[in-house]
Amino acid sequence: MKLNLIIMLAVATTLVGCIPKIEVAAPKEPITINMNVKVDHDITIKADPDVEKLIHQRQAERTPEKMQAPGQQKQQSAQ
Repeated sequence: MKLNLIIMLAVATTLVGCIPKIEVAAPKEPITINMNVKVDHDITIKADPDVEKLIHQRQAERTPEKMQAPGQQKQQSAQ
């Protein structure tokens, strides 16, 4: 009986010694990420013909005369 206990303790201590040890350590040098990336975008917006007509009307309404502050005199363009 004592022999079995001694054998079991010897096997247990041997198995405990075989458990792998894992360490996580920070590197000594900083991590450098080199990102040579070129980003190029081309955005195209499509609108309904009615919306395009409305946009052109509103742009036509914004003439320099209408964009002057209140109280300023209108300047006549030389033709």
